[in-house]
Amino acid sequence: MSNSPGAAAKPLLVFIHSTGTTPSLWAGLPEEITRRGDILAPANLGYPPGPEVLRGTKLTMRDDAAHVLEAIGDDGRDVHIFAHSYGGLVGLEVQRRLGARVRSMFLYEPVLPGGLAKETDLDEPTALEVHGFLNHPWFLSDEARGGTDPWLEHFIDFWNKPGSWSRMPEAAKAAMRPFGWKMFQEVRSVFFDGELDGHALDAVPTTLFVGARSPLTSRAIVRALAKRHPSARVVEEERASHMTLLTNPALVHSAMVVHLERALG
Repeated sequence: MSNSPGAAAKPLLVFIHSTGTTPSLWAGLPEEITRRGDILAPANLGYPPGPEVLRGTKLTMRDDAAHVLEAIGDDGRDVHIFAHSYGGLVGLEVQRRLGARVRSMFLYEPVLPGGLAKETDLDEPTALEVHGFLNHPWFLSDEARGGTDPWLEHFIDFWNKPGSWSRMPEAAKAAMRPFGWKMFQEVRSVFFDGELDGHALDAVPTTLFVGARSPLTSRAIVRALAKRHPSARVVEEERASHMTLLTNPALVHSAMVVHLERALG
């Protein structure tokens, strides 16, 4: 979208999707959001409509952040970041690199389990959940299995519920397989690059959105970030889970509208 001559430049509303989804995650944004700025929802590396990331290629969230920054460009406009799950980790890196151009952050359960694993005060169920991945015999380490059907089943069933992969239509499985290797790279990055410290969330209006039905790990990460950044606004939605943007997006959109009103006035 272009701005009329002499008009104040609209801010850029940047939407960063999560592992295993695509920019369609942000479909159906209400007018209360779309009228407030120009929408940018790039596909992360390896996702359609971009080219596949070939098996064996090593990438981290830093590569995705560089890709998003290229899409944002250098026109100097204010940027507001909306991100889900792995996208939250990418969004935090984008904020670090863009600095003062980022004017607000809406993070829906950013996944930073690598940082959470270093916490010394985790309750036992959460610690078991986090270390269950770190100590898994192959989920984070086996490149031959990474991104294949057994790996995808383990991933999908955790973030949804057991049996979710087996219940998926074959067409949906087939659509996901081409970026399975990239998904494996993203999950490795959230464990090996995801830190809880060193962020600038107190510098801008920040909303941390969390579902009461989400995995223990997600909820613990949001609590840990909120403890470190007391100015961040935590929105806990009783009816939401980690993938509510797919199942009942209106619950999330309403919180996003409130966030923009707070950030833009």
